[in-house]
Amino acid sequence: MNYEADFRQFVDSEETLNSIQEKDWAFYGQCGLEYPFLYATPDPDRQDYFARPYSEDPLQRLDIHHLKTPDKKKRPVIFYIHGGGWTNEDKSNTRFVAHDWIKKGYTVVSINYRLSPNVTHPAIIEDCAKALKWVQENIHEYGGDPNRICVVGHSAGGHLAALLVTGVKWHKKYDIDIKKVKCWIPMSGIHDFNMPENYMPPMLNAAIIAMLGGDNNKAECSPVSHITGKEPPCLIVHGGNDWLVPKTNSIELHEKLIEKGAKDSRLYIVKGYAHCNMILGFERPGHKPAELINKYLDEMLPTCEGRKLQD
Repeated sequence: MNYEADFRQFVDSEETLNSIQEKDWAFYGQCGLEYPFLYATPDPDRQDYFARPYSEDPLQRLDIHHLKTPDKKKRPVIFYIHGGGWTNEDKSNTRFVAHDWIKKGYTVVSINYRLSPNVTHPAIIEDCAKALKWVQENIHEYGGDPNRICVVGHSAGGHLAALLVTGVKWHKKYDIDIKKVKCWIPMSGIHDFNMPENYMPPMLNAAIIAMLGGDNNKAECSPVSHITGKEPPCLIVHGGNDWLVPKTNSIELHEKLIEKGAKDSRLYIVKGYAHCNMILGFERPGHKPAELINKYLDEMLPTCEGRKLQD
């Protein structure tokens, strides 16, 4: 299989995949230097709670952030699932996206989960379910509204966000009230592990094999296999030049939701964006994914601070 030749059909740009990938990784490295970790940059206007346990394993921890204000009204919650190919990265990646959301008045929760190859499916999605259950039961003690949650994830986190919302079997197992999730935003995620194009990029192929733990898990681990049509509204976002995760995943997720009768599924293939830069540079003027996501959040989960910033 020739990655450069076979994968060309899945990107909009005429630029070589190598060039797109190198620019995307370079931007990742640049933003890694520009965006300090929230735990290393305390803010007098921000309240932080780090490494709150939602279960027993050392990796089953989450961070919570919100503005310090005298207003006692409960804030909408953004439940963020980090990417990293299910094998690396952690909850501190919220540094790339959370600043705007905190300023706009959201309670932002960023979760860790156990990583492959130390664990395989379904351990990771079960961690996400446990964390969501913890949030629904406890976030009111941290200024959050358990009845107004948005689930967001990028890359592997985008896959997990979609699987968490569509996976009724895990809602039942962990007694999750999915009606408290008012919307969800899967970014650049894999949503059907039976699609052959997902195995073309060498990096992705190895990560999928490590996480799945066997071909028998392909269907169960695919969000498209669980869709009922009763899911809350969603905004599906993917880069038109994604060199790693084929955009056909997001297209199929959207089409399957519509086919099953979902009331509100919106799909945006963002022209000119690759994989990493979908979540990098959120605060920079003209960052299209940020504009789309923040506009959607304003519509679905408005905040008082958000209205003030718009005024």
